Amino acid sequence: MHEETRAFVLTVVRDVINLPLPDRVDDGTPLGDSGLGLESLATIELMLQLEGEYDIELPESELDPEVVSTLGELVAVVVERRSRVAAGGAAQ
Repeated sequence: MHEETRAFVLTVVRDVINLPLPDRVDDGTPLGDSGLGLESLATIELMLQLEGEYDIELPESELDPEVVSTLGELVAVVVERRSRVAAGGAAQ
């Protein structure tokens, strides 16, 4: 589930948000300027795409750059939400 989610995030960043991906991308790649280049509007678009694709809710508080600042941290949050939904829990 981790690799699938990671691939989806990178596809959205590249194809939907239309940002070039750095030459090297790993779980430690920052989401902001020194990495994927996501700004606030791009982050919101990514959130909406993730929520729609995986039928989950991602509260903005959980995606605060102080809390989630790397690709790996974002993927972990999404995987945790997906796992909770798959286990029959609420999407929230």
